[in-house]
Amino acid sequence: MKILILHRVNPPLQGFVLLNLVYNQLAKTLPPKELEIDLILENGKDSSNLFYQDEWFKNIEFQPGFKDIWNRKNRHYDLVLNLTLTPFSLLYYYIAKGTNKQTLHWINRKKLSATNNYDLETALAKKMIHKISDKALVAIDLPTLNIDKEKLDNTEKLIDWLLRSENLKPLSFSDYLLIYIEDRQNIEMIEAIEKIIYTVLGQKKFKVILVLERVGKSKEEIKRIQRLNEIQDKNFYVNFIDYNDLYYLVKFAEKSVLTITDSVYLNTIGEVKNWRMLYLENKKLNNTEMNSVIERVSYHLKNLSPL
Repeated sequence: MKILILHRVNPPLQGFVLLNLVYNQLAKTLPPKELEIDLILENGKDSSNLFYQDEWFKNIEFQPGFKDIWNRKNRHYDLVLNLTLTPFSLLYYYIAKGTNKQTLHWINRKKLSATNNYDLETALAKKMIHKISDKALVAIDLPTLNIDKEKLDNTEKLIDWLLRSENLKPLSFSDYLLIYIEDRQNIEMIEAIEKIIYTVLGQKKFKVILVLERVGKSKEEIKRIQRLNEIQDKNFYVNFIDYNDLYYLVKFAEKSVLTITDSVYLNTIGEVKNWRMLYLENKKLNNTEMNSVIERVSYHLKNLSPL
């Protein structure tokens, strides 16, 4: 079965969940050997994204020109799917020839009341799968994650070696919260994290691993980071503060009793894996919002017991 998919992705997450879910539904319907899928992306891709695999597609093209679009009108597909609503994709969709052609109209998005990108793309995937299958009720699986198990296992071994070198227990024998902040230039967020750390350590039940993305250069940010480094508590692991490689984050989150993050990418991975996550969706925190975050953390702490 020859299929053409038109799409646009925006790393680290936008568009990837939708593409993942639609592909997996197609793969459930037909054996992979019988699928010949061409993917045309209006922009670039991220092959390292855990929601994506190059191997799913026979051909992948990026931003083809008008000449290519015109030449492709002579190719015939069994199925043409348009997953985005840009002028480019719509032009390509109407020129492409297919026995069955389906697109997600703007009204499909307008009627959805999803609160985040993951829920929105899951709902859109259901809409598209309904169009393809023409079934009243559509069951949809969770997205698949392209995690290299060997690399993940080696990452855990390295983390455990680093912990043992500090006379600390390995991850599997530690009860800790992971705090990963993607936007370390957000001063309000760093202030909230400092309060969260003291809240957790004050419970004397759990350890804290802190990881921050990117090194900032402003005097205020450097000062805040120095204050975090000066927290003197044996249960506060600041030595991993710059270990923001994705596989470190995945392993830390997998083993933690709770992960607190402002990263939609890590939070979505955690939702798929059913890990306990606390997503800091609001990037700008005033005093009221900061207190609300502290209250949510305290609630989780009361309902958690050391493993």
